[in-house]
Amino acid sequence: MTEAAQKSMPSLLGAIGKRVTIRLHEPNGGYRDIVGILQSERQLITSKSKTISFSPDEIAIWREIKPLPDLAGKGAPLSQRIIELEKLSDLTWPAEQNIEFGKWQLRISDGFSMRANSVLPIGEPPIDLAAAVAQVVKIYRENKLRPTFSIALPIFDELDRYLEQDGWNLKIDANFLIRDIGTVEVSNHPEFLIEILDYPSKVWLELNSDQPLEKLMRRYPARYGAIKIGEQVVAVGRIATLGNWSIVTRLFVNPSFRGKGVAKILMNNLLAAASKDGATKVALQVDDENGAALALYQSMGFRTHHKFVYRVLANKVAKS
Repeated sequence: MTEAAQKSMPSLLGAIGKRVTIRLHEPNGGYRDIVGILQSERQLITSKSKTISFSPDEIAIWREIKPLPDLAGKGAPLSQRIIELEKLSDLTWPAEQNIEFGKWQLRISDGFSMRANSVLPIGEPPIDLAAAVAQVVKIYRENKLRPTFSIALPIFDELDRYLEQDGWNLKIDANFLIRDIGTVEVSNHPEFLIEILDYPSKVWLELNSDQPLEKLMRRYPARYGAIKIGEQVVAVGRIATLGNWSIVTRLFVNPSFRGKGVAKILMNNLLAAASKDGATKVALQVDDENGAALALYQSMGFRTHHKFVYRVLANKVAKS
């Protein structure tokens, strides 16, 4: 074994299981490069599952290929990232029933949540658009629900235009905001008691009259944050984690305590809880009309990833 190989071996052994690039001496002079997941000091597996064997004596130089930082809103194409976030929202806020209709998810619950009672397109329907929309109307009316679509823009703007022309009204125009969690500054306040639970307590639910949503929220594990002053709950929020993403929902501050930094303190405590659960990125949804909330989240480093709208069927017969 060459002296260079002897020097490289300890570090190479430490890279087992990691992605590396190795430059090897060719027998007739020159070099060849191999790239893959290191299995041992003599083998690696390429991205095409091919095993390549080599001798430590052949190594001229090698290095570990560090993965790119997994940052919110980076990496994959925009359309793929939008679908990932829409699925995050759907899976962490699960409907009672989810009917797969091609690449449309028909979510049906008890009617209290628009998200859990709307169609989520993540691709194309199994039949032509007009027939698919008519089938949606039929299914939702059979379930005594108002036909509703949640449409991510810009990737489904053609569907949005079709529904608009077909008489579907714009109900909500909203933003999907994201940021990396990073280092969270968890600050306390002498008046506030901060509580993070694994379930929505009775007083948590009462603040924003969320009792009808309790069953839905309990379908997916989440953290429930509350800020109390004495025995009074003045702010609540929910954060659920899926993989390295987390999503904040139902953040609400008693109107008498707004403008005092309560929401920011609660948000930071929720982010810290999600970070402990393995999340590195966070998302949330805010209506365009909620300027105060948008300003708060933007001040905390959130940025708009994409827009989405809810469209509801007007009181008329849809095109067939």
